[in-house]
Amino acid sequence: MRLSVGIVIAGVVISAALYRFAYRHMEYSFTNDYKLVRKCFLGIQYALILVWETAKSVIGVLRIVFSPTIKVQPRVIYFRTVVKTEPVLAVLANSITLMPGSVVVALEDGLFCIHCLDDSLVENIQDSAPVRHLRKFEE
Repeated sequence: MRLSVGIVIAGVVISAALYRFAYRHMEYSFTNDYKLVRKCFLGIQYALILVWETAKSVIGVLRIVFSPTIKVQPRVIYFRTVVKTEPVLAVLANSITLMPGSVVVALEDGLFCIHCLDDSLVENIQDSAPVRHLRKFEE
């Protein structure tokens, strides 16, 4: 099968007609497409950030577990996040629980209650890379 100029033009015309139909009758727009593609890229970036933060957390827990001199001081901390929407709050809560050494005990109105093995595992969590990146999802 050969590709000819006529086939390409027909494909472009049919695609434009379908796009116009979807735009008029299905509340479809280029802006929505752009937002969806942007969120896909943000999701991929977030996954990479999450892998990096998990690796750092694993190293921190291994240091605590295998060091005979470090005293484990588990504690419960509370922090309020700037993230507001329910889906993004759920992603943040699951991400924190995914990290070794920390578990989200409760989440109510943007206030997180986290149990952690050591303070170092949740240092500056309010301004951590995952929280900063999840803010972009809400923009």
